Amino acid sequence: GPGGMPGQMPPGGMQPPGGMQPGMPPGPGMGMGGAPARQQMARIDPAQIPRPVVNQSQEVQVFETRVNGCHINPPSSSTRFVVRDRGSASPRLLRASLNTVPATNDMLGNSGMQLALAVQPLALPDPDDDPVLVVDLAELGPVRCGRCKAYMNPYMRWADGGKTFVCNFCNASNPCPDSYFNYLGPDGRRRDTYERAELSCGTYEVVATKEYFARPAMPVIHVFLIDVGHAAVASGAAAATCQCIEQVLDSLQGGDNTLVGLVTFDSSVHFYNVSKGQAQPQMLVMPDTQDVYAPMPSQLLAKLTECREQLAELLASIPTMFAATAGPECCAAAAIEACVELLKPTGGKLHAFVSSLPNSGMKALKMRDSSSSMAEKEKQMGLLPQDLTYLTLAAQAAEYQICIDLFLLAQSYVDVATLATLSHTTGGSMYHYLPFNPMMDQDQLLNDLKWNVSRPQGLEAILRVRCSGGLDVEHYLGSFYKPPNSPTDVYLPAIDCDKAFIAKLNITEKLNPSNEVYLQSALLYTSPDGGRRVRISTLALPVSDQMGAVFKGADLDSQLANLTRQVACTLPGGTSAGAKELILARITATLAAYRKHCATSSSTVQLILPEALKLLPLFSLALQKSPILRADVRPDERSLWLASVMAASCGRIMGLLHPRLFPVHHMLVRACSGTGGQGMRVVRMRRDKC
Repeated sequence: GPGGMPGQMPPGGMQPPGGMQPGMPPGPGMGMGGAPARQQMARIDPAQIPRPVVNQSQEVQVFETRVNGCHINPPSSSTRFVVRDRGSASPRLLRASLNTVPATNDMLGNSGMQLALAVQPLALPDPDDDPVLVVDLAELGPVRCGRCKAYMNPYMRWADGGKTFVCNFCNASNPCPDSYFNYLGPDGRRRDTYERAELSCGTYEVVATKEYFARPAMPVIHVFLIDVGHAAVASGAAAATCQCIEQVLDSLQGGDNTLVGLVTFDSSVHFYNVSKGQAQPQMLVMPDTQDVYAPMPSQLLAKLTECREQLAELLASIPTMFAATAGPECCAAAAIEACVELLKPTGGKLHAFVSSLPNSGMKALKMRDSSSSMAEKEKQMGLLPQDLTYLTLAAQAAEYQICIDLFLLAQSYVDVATLATLSHTTGGSMYHYLPFNPMMDQDQLLNDLKWNVSRPQGLEAILRVRCSGGLDVEHYLGSFYKPPNSPTDVYLPAIDCDKAFIAKLNITEKLNPSNEVYLQSALLYTSPDGGRRVRISTLALPVSDQMGAVFKGADLDSQLANLTRQVACTLPGGTSAGAKELILARITATLAAYRKHCATSSSTVQLILPEALKLLPLFSLALQKSPILRADVRPDERSLWLASVMAASCGRIMGLLHPRLFPVHHMLVRACSGTGGQGMRVVRMRRDKC
């Protein structure tokens, strides 16, 4: 009809006449049955539609995690802010989907939202953030509750003059160790509260004692696996890889104890012995790619300080050594499994550079049909691994603390859906360059590889999220290994500052609105210098039985991160229509609940959005238009996007869904004229990766 559907955008972005607000009922004399009146009701002012705002000013927000003993809703992850730790963890590390927790599970269901916790335990801080302090209690080790094993935090209550403490998670009373005792002040708090990070900070690290070591701390080990097949040599990927590896050797962490190894492959696998005392490297060839093994494992890993020059010479000679390689065979999967065998005694990181589809040897893959004539269900099956033995190999690598990073420098299809299981399960990263061009992509490859080996990270890590009474962790979403016999812990052969996880929470019993609930993540890991540490982050959230307060505390960033991961989990083997239906059902349930419980007096034709979630429709539409739900995107690109969002932080997912625009031409003009000023920031254009 001439008036259109309620909420429909007017043609040409026209404004409602007479200054009328969108959805406002017609006044006296306007005529309920007239076409102009209906048209006025239907139109929405485009200027009033919420849009993301990027703060490009130099002003930086200072965010205090608690003010006057109360939790404060965090700023958006897409803005720059400086964190002051006042007893609750930084939102960079812990970000709840609801900053005010509903008192009952029924109330949570009626809200149309989910309760989840985004955990990024090693997130990069702002340079001006309060630092994460390291606590060393010597032989005492971390102080914990004897019943639920929660770690000491600012919300533990002290009693009996400081001789006991009551756990804020399970309310159990625990004796205070003699060496940890201190007197209480008039306010009931210990006199050394502000002298101890574990009593005053939401996040701290504590040095672990021998009870936290399943074995001696593993050294930093890097094995570089290079594709030297015909496709890699012809495209220049082999030469570019060797040059980039040589340039990042000095950036490897671990000091003098860092061990390195080098392996190449085409139709067979080639190991190199670069240990000290040899005049030149020794090549060991494994021609049988159906029954792989690692010859002389103890001699194929050498200290970087002892073989640096020899390794550089070997890397420089590899492109020439394999310049005459012919044939399309690529035994990448067999080579990866051989490197896993090499690292089994020690664990470590494997960086695999693959330039073509693994089509020979064990676990060989085939090209999969992705033509437009395929049925929707068949296309979605292409997002599942075609060989389930890759899952077995990934689980085996994770069991032995082996992390697999994949650098895909291909010219065509390489079956990312299958290869991604290797990095997804082992806590690794995946980078995709298609088609790889050394002139355009080598600098990016160098940048990615250097950041991969030099960024803040940990090894052989275990993560657990604990909740106070009335809450429980239902499951985790992310890139990690979860053994069948450990339902509560997440195992990570390696973890870095870019990896994030989602803990889906349930309300198991009625909560008291006058109390707070507590969430704590504990990451046990080995630092690159060989120390075993526990990073502990605690978050205290208020409880309310008022629906308005719950919506006021909703966090858009973590809700979108949770929704995007759920879509990514359900899409392989499902349908795009089903995934879009999931998105629409979640969004409409949330907005309908807000209208029903918080905006009952508004007009039925008026679009009502909660302030905290005013961008939810926009980002849900962006998610429906993302690569995973578009029919014109190649299978490898869809699989890469799926893998990316499973490991990405809240801020990165927001950027993937709705990219931000920067006036680059202004920056170039300022740079050329020399007027950039001290506050000028460099923007680096990067490919999507995970």
